[in-house]
Formats: sequence, C-alpha cells, structure tokens
Amino acid sequence: MDQDYVGTVTYFCEPGKHNTVKTLEIAKDKIVKSNVKRVLIASTLGYTIQEAFDVFDGVDVQFVVVGGRRSQFPDSLYQALIEGGHLVLFNSDYDFQYPDIVWEILRRFSEGMKVCAQMNLIVSDLGLVPVGEEVVAVAGTGREDFPTGGGADTAIVTETVKSTDFFKLDLPPSQTKIIGRKIKEILCKPR
Repeated sequence: MDQDYVGTVTYFCEPGKHNTVKTLEIAKDKIVKSNVKRVLIASTLGYTIQEAFDVFDGVDVQFVVVGGRRSQFPDSLYQALIEGGHLVLFNSDYDFQYPDIVWEILRRFSEGMKVCAQMNLIVSDLGLVPVGEEVVAVAGTGREDFPTGGGADTAIVTETVKSTDFFKLDLPPSQTKIIGRKIKEILCKPR
C-alpha cells in the first residue's frame, strides 16, 4: 500500500455462525480491492468453506483451508477443494506448540482472532504460503458444539510469519516504532 487510507471495521453484535456470509463478503471485498490472492479459512465441518465457494464465485483466489480432523471433513468437499487447486490441512496432523499466554491475549480480541493468527503460523511453518505474504484470514467463535458455534465472524489481513519469528519485531536501530506488524488490518470481529 503506497498511501494512507481510511478503512472500516465491522463489529458484530453477537458472535457466531449467523455472521458467516457477511464475514466472507467483507473478506471478498478486501480481496477484490487489493493484491491479496489467498484466503486462510478455518472450517472444521466444511460449512464455512462451502459458503466461501458461493461468496467468492468468480473471484481469482486460492483458499487455504485449516480444519480440525480429516474424519470430520466431508470427502466430496475435500476433493472439490483439491481439484480446484486449493490447499487443505488439518490441525490433528500438525503438532503445533505455542505459548498459551499468546492465545489468551488474542482471545481477548475474539476467538476468531486467535484462530486467524494460529492459521497464519501453521501455513507458514509448513511452507504452504510464503513468509511475508499478505493474506486474508477468516475464522469464527466456537465450534459446532456451542449454541452459535461454527461458521465465521472474524476476518483480518495478516502477513504470514513462521511461529519462531512471531515475537521478533523489526526495530530499526535508533527507532522505537514497530514497522513489522504481522496483523495488518482487522476487517470484522464480534464486539
């Protein structure tokens, strides 16, 4: 981005699945207006990515789907994603270690914020997305066993970074301003 601009953040009154389509539309709007070409999407049972197929229809974008366990994810949807050139991985296949205090801090913004950051680190650690690339990340609050769980209610623009580098700040000598922020923009989240 070459110049300052005024962006908007959508704050949902309540977290949950009912915000999924609006969250995806906000993410799509950002994609269409930027050079971002990948969307990280948390989708445990396939609901969010299925909705994303509809919302992003006709948009040149690659989905990088992060699910919970392969056994929970529909086979037909998995095949459609792979055949479409998208990437799919499952948390259960990756031993991800990170300080709990970081997750607790990010949860203060929203559960989805924690998941967006987690997906960023996972796809970077696995080499699925190049480090330093700006992506849109989409996640939600809770899972299917929560009353309003599943779906998506949080979207951010983030710069991919490996988990080993997440705490490194790009501080030029003689300056105290951080120029290497990894979470670039909050697009929407529950209030």
